[in-house]
Formats: sequence, structure tokens, C-alpha cells
Amino acid sequence: MTSSNAMRQLEERHVATKVELMVWSNKMDLLALSNVRGEVALHRLTWQKVWALPPPSEGVDVKGMAWRPDGKVIAVAYSNSDILLIDVENKETLHTSHVDGEITCINWVQEKDPGDPKSSLLRKQKDITKKYTIQDSTSNFLPKLPLLSRSFGSVNKCIEENLEDAKKIKEQTHLNILLVGVNTGKLYLSIFGLFPCGVVDMNSHIGGHLCTILDADVSCDLRVLFILLSCWKERDQGEDQVKDEKKELSLVLLDTSVLAVRSPELHALALKHGHIVSLLGYLSHTMHSITEAWENILLEMDSKLASYAATVPEGSVSADFLDLLMFGIPSDELEMFLLQDLTEKGLKKLGHSIELSYSNIQKLVLKHLHSVGQSLAYHLSELRGMARRTDRYQMLGLQEETVAKSLTATGAFLVKATEVQQVIDNSMKNYKVFFRWLYVVILRLTDERVPAEITKMTQQDLAFIADFLRNFDGTRVRQEGDGVPSGSSRKPGFNLERLGQYLVDQELIIPPDTDNNPWAKFLQENSLLANHPSIIPHFRNMSLVQQHSHLKTAIGDVFRQPETSISELFKVSNIIKCLDIPQTGEPRLTHINVADDWKLLLAFLDSSSTAEGFYLMEIPTDKSSTSGDEASARCAYFYFNPLASKGGEDRRGSEAAWSLPMKVLDVQFYLQDVLSVLLEQNGENRSAVFVQFPMRVALEVTISVSLSGMSDGDQVKHILSCAPRIEATVLLDSGALRPVENMVASRFAVSGTRKVAVVLSESRRKVRLFEMEVEEEEEDDEAMDATAANLRDSDTSILDVSKSMDGNEGDSQAEEAAGINE
Repeated sequence: MTSSNAMRQLEERHVATKVELMVWSNKMDLLALSNVRGEVALHRLTWQKVWALPPPSEGVDVKGMAWRPDGKVIAVAYSNSDILLIDVENKETLHTSHVDGEITCINWVQEKDPGDPKSSLLRKQKDITKKYTIQDSTSNFLPKLPLLSRSFGSVNKCIEENLEDAKKIKEQTHLNILLVGVNTGKLYLSIFGLFPCGVVDMNSHIGGHLCTILDADVSCDLRVLFILLSCWKERDQGEDQVKDEKKELSLVLLDTSVLAVRSPELHALALKHGHIVSLLGYLSHTMHSITEAWENILLEMDSKLASYAATVPEGSVSADFLDLLMFGIPSDELEMFLLQDLTEKGLKKLGHSIELSYSNIQKLVLKHLHSVGQSLAYHLSELRGMARRTDRYQMLGLQEETVAKSLTATGAFLVKATEVQQVIDNSMKNYKVFFRWLYVVILRLTDERVPAEITKMTQQDLAFIADFLRNFDGTRVRQEGDGVPSGSSRKPGFNLERLGQYLVDQELIIPPDTDNNPWAKFLQENSLLANHPSIIPHFRNMSLVQQHSHLKTAIGDVFRQPETSISELFKVSNIIKCLDIPQTGEPRLTHINVADDWKLLLAFLDSSSTAEGFYLMEIPTDKSSTSGDEASARCAYFYFNPLASKGGEDRRGSEAAWSLPMKVLDVQFYLQDVLSVLLEQNGENRSAVFVQFPMRVALEVTISVSLSGMSDGDQVKHILSCAPRIEATVLLDSGALRPVENMVASRFAVSGTRKVAVVLSESRRKVRLFEMEVEEEEEDDEAMDATAANLRDSDTSILDVSKSMDGNEGDSQAEEAAGINE
């Protein structure tokens, strides 16, 4: 493919905060930017801001960004080692994960679609349409989860709109993998960015040397994993090993055939994991809503009873109320509490709010907890069926035993939810009787007329009230049992009702009475049956919050083993020593997978700053071509001589400067057959130069080097030490080098699929957006108009914080409401 070298400037904008990273979407004309404040902004090609995302916490920077291959989700890696998956449509956080170490690279790759008629892989896998045949029949058996927004509490939009697919993976018909590398030499792999499918620790593969992951990719058929890393070189000095002043750039090839052979199983497992993780998120939101509702309704009653408990001797709260129930005469403190603190109107208001809140909690338990618990049980049952297919899933680490434990934990959670529902029913009865009795007492103390219909009280009502009052001081028993010193100051405690103990992370103060339960008696008399795996246990002393934590731990154990098991199946097939690099900083690099030709192209500068040239390597990606003595790669080193002077005007500076090659600022693959290079002119005129370097031309002048390693005696030589130095200017057409007038640049970002580019200035506060591959006539006709328009708009910025303080907030909201158009 040949592309036009003509490029038309679309926008030139100044930004308020220094830009750090720039990444184009390959599916939409969207540019993701991060700045030094840790903010991420999404812009259209017209520089209209779609949304801006603040950092998750103060002082956190963005270390990398990667678009999901379908362009609907973007992964943002932060300096606190968190990776956030952001919904591009509404900037909501879909998922958060954490890695150990400082993130140094992030890349989201997808297997090549052999069903594409343009792909040569079609000849190798003709049955691609039958590869992923797992059908989700959940909707046929499970009702839709009720909306959380209609109940007490709040939930974000992405959860509210699509509860069953909150992670946005339902339409993922092909396997895609998020690769995250850290400075400790570990590479984390996760399918769809959610399901952890391996951790590669490179320190164990390269002789224990400290190393940092710089970049990673997977071959189009998923059989070869490429990891580019920098390692400290070490030399022996007696018995001690001392670090040399330089580090070494190495390319490691790992055999990951398990990803290709078991890709249907991994796809099915990842989808099931996504469903379960979405349900766990829904469950956590529901638990939060229940806890929030309970805390709000009891806040007033808590404060009133706590203040009263502080005025009486310890343990006498229940006694005072019981005396009032038995003899009808309150103590002085209790009478003051009823008439001044509680009052008749306050009692009515309190009773109504508590009854309403109990009703809300009851709905959350009945509709939400039971619904999500049943859905979890359904998916875990399917997962247990998958685990029983040992021929397909055992090697991936899916074990029936751990899945069965998680299924049991789900059943135990549903049992506890039913228990909570029974407690709510009993508490509501007790509350109604208790408040009606207190209302009568207050009316009598104030000499008001008592309606005859509320004075009637049965023996059962008296028993309810007595049982209710008996537990007022229940928290004191727990406090004394916790080993609190008797002389220490303690807040006077009481136990208003039994529901609250289920919503804290501690054992129940008043466990349910199961002595008269026939099923409990039956299991107690038949211990063999009670220990049978099919019998769901009842954790009598656990609270609902503890049961929730137990469930999350059990499900986490199910998916923890596959990460280890799959990693153990990765084998190193080759380690290629590339070249020495400086001790400080890491080289800038770019790569691209050429699926049709089964090769990986690598281009990188040998330093983190500007360089005189760049290295180009071509590595075969076919597994058979990366192992064996005959395996070989191609490489070369390219540099660019200065542009021809115009009448000598550009040579007023040092002649020595003009004898040196132009500085290479950045390299990035535009397409698989075009490499974009950003140069800087020598001398006083440091304007940038944009180069579209055809790979066909570049690869013709590279040389072939064996991948089996080169040795000079006992010393292993670097593969790039054989790379020939080639002047790239003579290989290119006269119009291939495009000057970027009046701009000293630092880096750029390009996208061949969208035919766009953006160049960042040296100050990192100005960007220029370009449309690529335009017609020459069109470029000439619109050059003057575009330049004038850009000069008029160059002082304005959507990210300008000074303007956003005045009136841009409404504009920003309008832009966000506009959505994203492909």
C-alpha cells in the first residue's frame, strides 16, 4: 500500500496544562490526552472536548493508556499501580484492578480475525465461524435484575443501564488481551481487561537480573508472546556482583500455544468471569444501599437513646423500660426522656420513618439480594459444569472443588439473606407494638385522652415488648467480651434492634435461636448428612456483611488458580540481546504486528531523549520461524541528513551542525507498511520535520541476522551490533519529508486507520492536528485558509482552566451530553 505524503493542518491549540501522553482511537476520530496533573481528556478531531476524567486521588499520574480494540473502552494506568477501565461513552469506571510495581507499559491486543477475507489466516482456519460457539442463555432462565436507582441509594449510570453486562463484554466475539508491564519485570495478562490469564515474571528467565518491561505484544495467532525489556548488566568482581553503568535491551520470545489451543475455552471462561464480576458489583451496591438505609433511619434513635443511656447506670436502660412495662411508673430519668427528648410528635415521626426505612430494606433484601444471589448460583453452577470438563478446562486451572465451595458460599449467603428477612419481619412487629405502647405511656404522662383502640394489648404483645426491651443492653455483653479494660472510657451502648448486627463486619451479638428448628435438629442428629457437600451450611454467628465477604473470597479463589496455571504453561523459546542502552531513562519504541506476513516490526530510539537515528527490526511471528538454528531477523539503523538549504539562508548557524544528521524525536507506526518519524532540523531553525517512511523501502536495505545468538569467544554479541548504518534521506522521494513550520516539537501520535496525526510542541503546551493522505491540490487550496483560522484560534483552549472557571462548565456539560459519534 502506498499513501500520499500530503498532510493538511486542521487545528493548532494551546492547552493550560502540560500534555504527557497522546493516544488515538483506531475506531473513532478520538484522541486521548493525559497531562501532568493526572487528568485524562478525550477530544474529537475538531478539538471539541468529549469529557475530562480527574485522577483517582491526589498526586497520581497517568503512566499509560490503551484503547480496547473495538474502541468502546479505554484502559488508563496510574502511578499508584491501578488500572481503570473507562467507558468511552460516559467516562464511567467499569472496572478497577491493581498490579504490583510501577506500570511501565500497557497494550491492548486482539487476535487477528481469520474470517476477514483480506487476511491470509483464512486459509489456515477455515472454521473460524465455529470457533466461539458459547451461547449465553441466561436471559431464558433468569429474570432481569431490578434497577438499583429505584431503591434507596444511588448507583452510577453504567451499572443502572446494563446491570447484566456492566463490564461491557457481551459483544466481545474475539479474544483480546490487556498486557500490563511493570518495573519489577512482571507482565500481567488479562482477557477483556478483566479475567487474569497469566503473570510472567521475567526475572526468573534471564538469570535473576533486575529488569523492566518496556513493551509487549502477542502474535496474531496467539502462539508467541513478545516482551521487550531492559536489564541491568552485571559483571563478576571476585565474589560480589557489581552493576555496570549500562543496561541491556533484550527481546524475549515466549511460547504461548496454550492461548491459541485453548482460546475457545479461555473465551468462554472470560465471559463467565465477566458475568460473575458484574453480579458481584451489583451485590456490593445493594449491600451498600442496605447499610446506608439502616444507618440513616437509626441515626436519630441512636443519638436519643445513647444520650439517655449516658445519664443512667450501666445496664439499667432495659431495667427502666421493663419497670415501666410491668408497673406503669417510669423513673425520673425515663420520664424526662419521654416527655422532653422523645415527645409525642417526635415519636410519631420516628415511628413513621423507621417503618418506611424497614420497608425499603425489606425490598432490597427480597428483590435485589435474592435476585443477584440466584443469578450468581446459576452462573457458578454453569462454571462447575465447565470444571467437570477436565479435558478442556483442567489445564487452565479451573477446579471443581473451588467452584463447589463458591457455590456453597452463595447458598449460605442466600440462607443468611432469608434469615435477615425473618428478622426484619419480627422487628417490624416489635416496633409497631413498642411504639404504640410508648405512645400510650406519653399520652398518660401528659394527661391526654388515650384512644380506646390503641390501649388494647394482648399477652403476645407484652411478650414482644419484653423480648424487645430485654436486648436494649445487648452491646454491653459484646464490649465486655472484647477484653476492654474496665477502667477505660466507653461510650454507653445499647442494642436498639436485631437488624443492625447483621450489617456490621463482626459476629452476631444475638444469634438466631435454632433450638426448636426441626431441620437444625435433624442435621444435628445426622452428622454425616450435615457434612454432605449438597447440604448448604448455616453459619449461625456470621453477620450478613461477613457472609458477603466470605462469598467474595470464595469466588476470588475460583479465578486465582487459572492465573498461575496458565502462566506455568508459557515457555521461553528465545532471548535476543539487542543493544546496550543508557542507565538513565528508557528508549522510546513502537511496534506493529503484520498479520498477513507473520512478522513483528520494531522501531526504537536508543535513548529516552533525541537520537541521531533509530533501529528497525523485523522478527518472524510464526512459531516455527522463531525457534531453531535457522531462525533469523532483519535489522538496520537509519539516520536522516539535513534538508537541502534554500539559497544558504538556513546555514547561517554552525556549519558543524549542518554536517550532523537531524535529530530523531519520535517514531511510531502509521500502518503496517508505513513508519512515521518525527525529526528536528539542525541549526537555529529547529522546526520539526514529519516523515512517512515506507517499510517496503526500509526492509529492502536491512540485513538478515540469526536469532540463535552470536558469540565472539565467550562474549555474546548484540544482534543490532551488525545493523548497517543507512542514510534514509536518499531512499525517500523528495516530498516524503514534510516540514512542520514554526514548531519545535517533542513527540507525536499517529493513526493510519483514521488517517490523522497530532504533534506536541517542546513546551508540551501546544498541539497541532493534521489530516493525512490528502490530495495535493486540496492541500494547496486550503493551506492559506487553514493557517489563518488556526492563528485566530491558537490562543483558545478547551482545557484552559481560567475560562472554565467563568462559564465553560455549562459548555462542557453540553459537550458531554452530545455523546460520541463515530
